[in-house]
Amino acid sequence: MIIKWILSQKYFNSKKLTKTDLSPCIVNILFNRGYTSLISILDFLRPSLFDLYSPFLFKDMKKIVNRLENALKNGDKILLYGDYDADGISGTSLLYKVLKRFGFNVFVYIPTRDEGYGLHEEVVNKAADNGIKLIVTIDCGITAIEEVLLASSYQMDTIITDHHEPLSELPNALGILNPKIKDSGYPFRDLAGVGVVFKLIQALYKHFNYPRDLGTELDYLDIVALGTIADIVPLVGENRILVKYGLQLMSETKHAGIRALLRECGLEGKDIKCGHISYYVAPRINAPGRMDTAHLALNLFLEEDYEQALQLAKQLSNENRQRQMAEAEILKDAENMLSTAPVPEVIVLSSPNWNHGVIGIVASRLVERYQRPVFLIAEEKDLGKGSARGVSNYNVIEELTKHSTLLTKYGGHKQAAGFTIPIKNIKLFREGLIKSFRESGVLFQKNYLIDSVVSLDQLSFELQSELDQMAPFGLCNPAPILLTEGLLIKNIFTMGKDNEHLKLILEENNYAIEAVAFKKGEEFEKLKQIKKIDILYTLEFNVFHGNQKLQANIIDYRESNSYSLSEIACTEEYQLDGFSGELCLKKIFINRDILVELYKLLKKRINKDNILIWEPDLNNYNLLHMIKIFEELGIITWLAGTGPFILRLNAIKKTDLDRSLRFRVLSKK
Repeated sequence: MIIKWILSQKYFNSKKLTKTDLSPCIVNILFNRGYTSLISILDFLRPSLFDLYSPFLFKDMKKIVNRLENALKNGDKILLYGDYDADGISGTSLLYKVLKRFGFNVFVYIPTRDEGYGLHEEVVNKAADNGIKLIVTIDCGITAIEEVLLASSYQMDTIITDHHEPLSELPNALGILNPKIKDSGYPFRDLAGVGVVFKLIQALYKHFNYPRDLGTELDYLDIVALGTIADIVPLVGENRILVKYGLQLMSETKHAGIRALLRECGLEGKDIKCGHISYYVAPRINAPGRMDTAHLALNLFLEEDYEQALQLAKQLSNENRQRQMAEAEILKDAENMLSTAPVPEVIVLSSPNWNHGVIGIVASRLVERYQRPVFLIAEEKDLGKGSARGVSNYNVIEELTKHSTLLTKYGGHKQAAGFTIPIKNIKLFREGLIKSFRESGVLFQKNYLIDSVVSLDQLSFELQSELDQMAPFGLCNPAPILLTEGLLIKNIFTMGKDNEHLKLILEENNYAIEAVAFKKGEEFEKLKQIKKIDILYTLEFNVFHGNQKLQANIIDYRESNSYSLSEIACTEEYQLDGFSGELCLKKIFINRDILVELYKLLKKRINKDNILIWEPDLNNYNLLHMIKIFEELGIITWLAGTGPFILRLNAIKKTDLDRSLRFRVLSKK
């Protein structure tokens, strides 16, 4: 395994930041991550609900909404068919809540883990027997070609909402909402399953003209954020907007199930971060579906009584503990198998003793440990149910496609997939994957992209607060990785269960910091022999007994050498014509007088509740930026819609326009 530290080598012209109060450090990080104009950096740091795309950009959205309207008029029975993971549960409960609120005749079905992922013929047959007229899939269905044909034979329509990779042939459904199909019409392809459902809900609210007693789509952003984080989709673009505002809503959620689950996780009243969802909340939601049936998690999301929801949340915790025990047993079993021979380039293991609902987590653990692709298979009679996890330069879906003649079924993403395989084919499957890898000439390489080089005296609460502006962190938007070189190890000791973690006290020129190295307890003796190290790390606030201090979370380390990575890196200063060029191109001109005129216009249009419905020309860049300036200052609040917008004009006293970062950047003084 090759490990490379790669230092970002492009720097901005700091003179262009004089009006922004933005830290050169954070702007440089974002520039090296592809945000090459000041406007794109502003939009990243200040994500706005006004930037959500219209749901009707999906080419099938109009006919889907029309079909749902007919179902409402006719009282048609609708079956929501969801997946059993946290994304599927979130999306299914979200759509159920909204359709019920609108008065639809709606039912839910979540398959058990034994039934397996995707739409099944048996369920379609039962749906027909029970008078279902419309099936809506959530987080599944994009490969259900035969099942959709079967539904059509019963005169049942099918609507597919999914985000998984499609095959070459698509189901002949009434409509498909999947941003990954080539002609979907939708500009953002990385929505989670619950995100696709949210777009459908946006369309429904707009189609039915936002009935006042039914709230708006904004009421559900906490559910959308939860499912989006849990499914580990890229936290950029529209996902970043949904998660940022959803997390803000979560701390004061009106949904009894989420509130109860946060309390059970010890998060009630806290400022909820992505990490809280990933490490505490999502595993509990996933646990029932992994062990058997996801109905417990679904019931929690749908429960409206808080006390009852608390009991369900406790049951989820019990299920999660059982999942953890099963995971530990399978991991130990798998590592025993690997200890008997050299670890192959592609790990393919199987056992009749494994729970197929848990092997995906174990596969991820093995990828972390061995840094190579892992395919685990739970043998059940004549068939094996498998989970695959890839590494950065290995596409598991492509590999499964190459060997699809050996499989019964497969689907998923580039880095994570599921499949079924006849037991008799496992040996050929293993040999084929290893042969394919060797022929490809691919080398396993882990690259750490360093965002900034800092010394200990530069670390401060102010710097960490600036870095936190880049949150929410996740896939495609990781927490900034910092490099500090030549640190003296003053002290080192193990901590945690079985001494699996390390804590270090590191010093540089009379400055010190505590650093934690998770899962590196076995390297204790090695580090004791080292005097100075270079570390890659993320910085965070650590609060203990009410006291807050900075902590470095070590990602990787190496013994210090005489040369410095930061010294040999290119230090060319780029002028970034795009910073001024983009502004000129779009002819953005904003000053106080223009904003006052817009405010007067909005004030004339409000109703007695200070609400207005407004459809501005969003091709007018001046107007779009002025709306966002008002949003930053709290003058207006987005309530719903992607055009027309439903806005509330807030009662505020005279405000200083310079409080808006966007105004300071765009105003011509």
